[in-house]
Amino acid sequence: MILQQLTLRNFGVYGGEQVFDLAPARKRNRTAPIILFGGINGGGKTTILDAIQLVLYGNRARCSKRGDRPYDEFLSASIHHGTLPGEGAAIELSFSFTAEGQEHLYDVTRLWSSSGNRTQERVVVAKDGEPDGWLSDNWHQVVEELIPFGVAQLCFFDAEKIRFLAEDETSSEALGVAIKSLLGLDLAERLIADAGFLEGRLAKRSRKSPDLTEAERLEAELAAKQADIEVLHQERASIENTRQAAARRLQSAEEQFAKVGGKLWTEREERQRRRGELDFQIRDCEERLVELSAGDLPLALVSDLLQDACRQAQAEHASRETEIVARLLGSRDEMILEVLREEKVKGATIKLVASLLEADRAKRGGGDAKSRLMLSEGGRDLLEHLTTRGLTERLETATKLLTELDTGRRALEQVQRSLAATPDEESIRGVAAELKDAAGEMAGLKQQVDRLEKQLAGLRSEHGEIETVLRRLRRKVVDEEIRTEEDGRVAGLLQRTQETMRQFLRLSTSRKIDRLSEFVTDSFRFLLRKKTLVRRVLIDPETFAITLVDDDGRRVSKDRLSEGEKQIFAISVLWGLSRASARPLPAIIDTPMARLDVEHRNHLVERYFPNASHQVVILSTDTEIERTYFDQLRPFVAHAYLLNYDEATKATVPTEGYFWDKDPTGQVQEVSA
Repeated sequence: MILQQLTLRNFGVYGGEQVFDLAPARKRNRTAPIILFGGINGGGKTTILDAIQLVLYGNRARCSKRGDRPYDEFLSASIHHGTLPGEGAAIELSFSFTAEGQEHLYDVTRLWSSSGNRTQERVVVAKDGEPDGWLSDNWHQVVEELIPFGVAQLCFFDAEKIRFLAEDETSSEALGVAIKSLLGLDLAERLIADAGFLEGRLAKRSRKSPDLTEAERLEAELAAKQADIEVLHQERASIENTRQAAARRLQSAEEQFAKVGGKLWTEREERQRRRGELDFQIRDCEERLVELSAGDLPLALVSDLLQDACRQAQAEHASRETEIVARLLGSRDEMILEVLREEKVKGATIKLVASLLEADRAKRGGGDAKSRLMLSEGGRDLLEHLTTRGLTERLETATKLLTELDTGRRALEQVQRSLAATPDEESIRGVAAELKDAAGEMAGLKQQVDRLEKQLAGLRSEHGEIETVLRRLRRKVVDEEIRTEEDGRVAGLLQRTQETMRQFLRLSTSRKIDRLSEFVTDSFRFLLRKKTLVRRVLIDPETFAITLVDDDGRRVSKDRLSEGEKQIFAISVLWGLSRASARPLPAIIDTPMARLDVEHRNHLVERYFPNASHQVVILSTDTEIERTYFDQLRPFVAHAYLLNYDEATKATVPTEGYFWDKDPTGQVQEVSA
């Protein structure tokens, strides 16, 4: 299988249509299998992995952002935020697949759109350029034949999430499914199961069919059920005439009730409750307005005077601070002069210093603001708060309360007008009683009709079940004639086939598992930094449990592996499966080196990525495949894409190239150049 092209339309962080060429290439007489995607976290790398899984497997796809959400809700949330209503999203994947010596090109498109709470999804499949309706309708079955879901989970993987293969208790089951599919062992199991199914069918044919007396009894019971159905039909028809007369009476009573203001009368309690709520709301607004008026709000009338007072208070405060500074400087200067005199400094020098100090004090100035307000620090802060924010907040609150008060008064006026138009109970009592009687009669007849319909449904169901059983009995009576010597011969062949295939499966599994163990061992030791840690990797052919063995033949617990070594081990298992597989599948690797140290990263770049598969899609950040690693991989890279997330448009715009793959002008170069 080779992925050829991926097209995203309004999917996840990708707005509009984005097309990615995924085909491997040849560069300088060597195969370039790597397609490299670069982007920072949140730039849309994992969305590429999700898209490939989603277009192939739909509801079964293990997408990163789905979690426990229902499939319809996940599809709706996956539509790009800027998409026009009704436009929807789509994923299209083209891939080539060779079966029985012939290569075919498949184009799979999954489209969906949301309207209200409904999400509509459609799958369209074309084979060799021709749309195929059968493939489209049965794609969920076809894809299992081409790329089994259990296998795909081990070929398209997030490197940080495959560590389960290094956990003793969780790896065996998933690994067993993948091994059987990749090594073709599932075909033998399927043949055994199919042979058992055919054997069961022959066993059923050999049994005696029910006799004709049982069939005749069922025919009589069927006729009785049909008679009961006819009786109920007649009773239902007789009630229908009475029901129609009651419906006319009810309609007349409803019209009369509406004419005398019945709707207003039925809604009077709700309107009375609403009047009470509005009365409370109006009183509350008025009380809060009174509280505001009793506080700071009236000062808004003299806001200009408050501004003047605030400026005066600030000036007085500054003047007081200046006076304090002047006194401190005076004391300082006297002390300096006194020290100079004690030291018997020349008089001219003392006079010069005194002159300089006096000039310094004069330059600093003294307080000249007249003290009129003499506010305390708390009073000054309160005045500043009122002039800068306090009065504005109170005016906004007052405006809001006045608006609420006006709205409440208008609503109260409307409610009171409706209550005034409501008829009194005396004038409407007779009409209401007539309406109640007519409605009661109609409800009683409806109950009778519902009861008859329920009985009819039960009889029809029983009638259908008897018909089904009778049809099967008649077929079995006929099938008694088909029991021949040929059936016995075929049954014997099926038994021998199952036993032969079980022996073949045991021998083939053991042989293929030994070969797989060698591949996994070679891969692990090839990528591992500590060459003496593990000598051999053993896989049990029955349970598929993995055991690590050291040079002395002792079992090595997987708990001894570091986090990075566990990731290397998991990658080695997948690489070994790929090398031993009869199904050549591409490898898609997300977050390939997040937990690895430098030496293990070097091994992956030099030894694994260029050889992991005939096609390798890598989704990496700039801290994983960094500049040096990119230069090492460049000869093996067929295509590279840089995923640029634009904060302004909240969308990812891909460009060809990688983080450092640009010329001095800033233009992206072709990777293949």
